[in-house]
Amino acid sequence: MKNAFLLLLILSLVACGESAPKDSGPAVKSDNAKPAEGTVYGDGVTTAKSIPVSELTAKIDDYEGKTVRVEGMVTDVCAKRGCWFKMASDKEFQTLMFKVVDGVIVFPMSMKGKYAVAEGIARKVELSLKQTRKYLAHLAEESGEKFDPASVTEPMMFVKLEGKGAVVRAQP
Repeated sequence: MKNAFLLLLILSLVACGESAPKDSGPAVKSDNAKPAEGTVYGDGVTTAKSIPVSELTAKIDDYEGKTVRVEGMVTDVCAKRGCWFKMASDKEFQTLMFKVVDGVIVFPMSMKGKYAVAEGIARKVELSLKQTRKYLAHLAEESGEKFDPASVTEPMMFVKLEGKGAVVRAQP
């Protein structure tokens, strides 16, 4: 059952399709942060304080299922449907995917290189070795790169946000 769920999850990520977000659980909030200003997408951002992407990734078990706010530079946007974007972490070479249900919010390619404040439900995604190879093969195909499945010897885990809303602006 778990493998079927994970396979369904990976196929939905690959196809840029995903079911509606599950129950958000309690929000992680604080009173000492400025409201996000800029172009609003979806529900915008209501959580008062951002947490670093590196903290979310390192402590995903603490944040799993909770609504969190993160910030960072947009490094990539879904070219097919605008249903996700990736943001740079405060830690070098680390990114976070912000994914929304197809058609609910459409992120323009022009967001790349801008600063985003994003809010969503933290999710830990664990893939089997087979699922990891399939996912990485798909990413390589989309970007026109060669991929050798034998080069992948470990299963993959990543953190993503099931998006509720975001605010995007030119500068932090």
